[in-house]
Amino acid sequence: MAHLRRAEELPQFRSVMEMWPAEKYRTFNQERIAVLNMEAGVIAMVATRGVNLSSEWFHILDRLKRDGKTPRMFFTAEPIVFEVLDYQVAANHEAAATRAVSGIDLIIAESKPLNYFADMVGRTIEIGASDAHLEVRGDHATLNARVDGVIRRIGSYPAQIVIDAVSAAFTVQAEELSRSDAAFNARLPQQAMIPIRNKERDFTLRYQSHPSVGGFDVVLRILHSSASSSSKVKTLPELGYLPSQVEQLDLAMQSAWGGVFVAGVTGSGKTTTLNSMLSMLAAGGERKIISIEDPVEYIVPGVTHLSVQRTNAIGAENPFLNAMRAFLRLDPDIGMFGEVRDPLSGEIAQAAIETGHKIFTTVHATSALGIVSRLTSKMVGLDRHAVCNPEFLSILVYQALLPRNCTHCKLPARERLPAEELNAYETVFGLDIDQMMCASDSGCVHCRIPGVDYSQLSHAGTRGVCVAAEVITPDNDLLRLLLAGRDLDARDHYHAARVAPFDALDMRGKAAWGHALYSLTQGQIDPYYFKTTFGHPKGFRQIVHKRMS
Repeated sequence: MAHLRRAEELPQFRSVMEMWPAEKYRTFNQERIAVLNMEAGVIAMVATRGVNLSSEWFHILDRLKRDGKTPRMFFTAEPIVFEVLDYQVAANHEAAATRAVSGIDLIIAESKPLNYFADMVGRTIEIGASDAHLEVRGDHATLNARVDGVIRRIGSYPAQIVIDAVSAAFTVQAEELSRSDAAFNARLPQQAMIPIRNKERDFTLRYQSHPSVGGFDVVLRILHSSASSSSKVKTLPELGYLPSQVEQLDLAMQSAWGGVFVAGVTGSGKTTTLNSMLSMLAAGGERKIISIEDPVEYIVPGVTHLSVQRTNAIGAENPFLNAMRAFLRLDPDIGMFGEVRDPLSGEIAQAAIETGHKIFTTVHATSALGIVSRLTSKMVGLDRHAVCNPEFLSILVYQALLPRNCTHCKLPARERLPAEELNAYETVFGLDIDQMMCASDSGCVHCRIPGVDYSQLSHAGTRGVCVAAEVITPDNDLLRLLLAGRDLDARDHYHAARVAPFDALDMRGKAAWGHALYSLTQGQIDPYYFKTTFGHPKGFRQIVHKRMS
C-alpha cells in the first residue's frame, strides 16, 4: 500500500466523496479517512496510518461495497494531505467533478486566495489567538497560533496556497498607506495593516513578514477593530492586579500630571491595562481624554480615540507624529499615546508631560525600572535629568502574561516535577510546594483547543492567562539613583522595600516574578511557565538573599 507524504503525490481524482470523521465530530485527533472518486469511476480510500485497516476503515469499505462502489485503490497518507482534501470539499464542491486533474492542481487552479487567507486567519481568531504565524518551508507550510502566550500548531498547507493567500492579502487587501511595498515579495521584510471580517466582527491584522532559510515567515497580530471592541473594559483587579498594586495605580491616576508608563514584551497586554485605567478616569466625564493609537484596539466610553497609522515616512509626512503634535492643540487633560519608541514620539510625550498633561503610554522594556533606561537610550533619546524628575515619572509598570492552569485538569506539582526543582522554590522563596499545581500534558474537554494535536505536548492543560506585574512609585531616593545611572543600586533599593513573604498579597518591593510566585502558591500557574518566563528559581538566590541580609 503506497504512502502519500505530500499533497503533490495525490493521484488524479475527480472529487472527494466522503471524509471521516465528519467536520462536526472532529477532535484534536488527526486520524482521518477519505474516499475519492478517481477517473473511469474507480474508487480510492486514503487513510492516516493510525486508522488504516481499523474497524472504522473496514466499516466504510463494507458500506461502499454494499452500495456497489467497491474501492480499487488504497493509500495511507500524512495529515497534510487531508488538509488539502478539506479545501477540495470546501472550495470546489460544486465543480470538482468537471475535469480530471491532479488534486493539488485543481485546488490551485480554482483557488480563491483571499478566501483561503480569511479561512486561515479565521481558524486562529475562533480559538482566541493573539497572533497567527504562517511558516513556509519548501513546498509545505504550517499555520501556528499563539494562544494564552503559547504557540500551538493548527494546520498544514501546500506552500503555494499560503503564498497565493498572503500575496493577495498584502497586495490587494492591505490598507494602502500601511504597506511597506507596493506588492508582496517573499524575499523582503514587509509590513502592512490588513482589515478583515470574521463572523460579523471586524479585525485589523498587523502584518510582518521576513525571509528565512528555505522560505519565509508571516506573523499576523490580531487586533480588534473599533466596531467590534466596545465590550466592557475590565477593571484592574479583573485583569489580575492585586490590592497593593491597585492602590498605587489609583494614586498615580489621581495625580494631576506626570507619565504613567507600562512596559512589557509584545503581546503582554500593555494596552489592555492602559485602557482599564482610562476607563476609570473617563467615568466622571469631567476631563478631556484623547487616545492616539496604531490602530485603536478598544473603544473606551468617554475617550476620544484617534486611530492613526504609523508609516515609514519621517517628519511632516508621518500621520502618527502629526496626530501627536496636534494633541497639544486639542485642549486635552489626559492623553494616551500607543507607544513611545523613537526620538520624535519621546520628544512629544516629554513636551506633553512638561506642559502639565497627564500622559499614559507603553514602552518596550524588560522591567519597570528598565523603562528609564529605554527612554534615555539612543532609540528614544530623552535626557536623564528630564526623565528622573518627580513630576515626569508618575508610576512605572511592567507586566507579563503567563498561561493559567485549567481548573478542571490541573495536577499537584509533586506528581509532575522532579523533587530537586520543586525544592528550589521552597529553599529560595520559602514557598509551600504542596500548594503548587501543574497543568496536565494533554488538557481536557474544558481547555483543549479544537484542531490542535496534543499527543506530543506537555504542560498544555491551560486556559486563559495570569498577569504578573511590578508597580513602582518612584521615591526621591530611587530617582537620585536612576539620575546617577546607578540602575543596579536602584533595583536593590526597590527590592529592599519588600516586607511580606512571597506567598503574601502585599506586592510592595516585589518584581513581576514576585507576583508570579504568589500565583504559584494559589495553584494558578504551572512552575514550568514560571521557569520559561523568568528563569530557574536557583537564579534568584542572590537577589533574594541580598534582600534578607
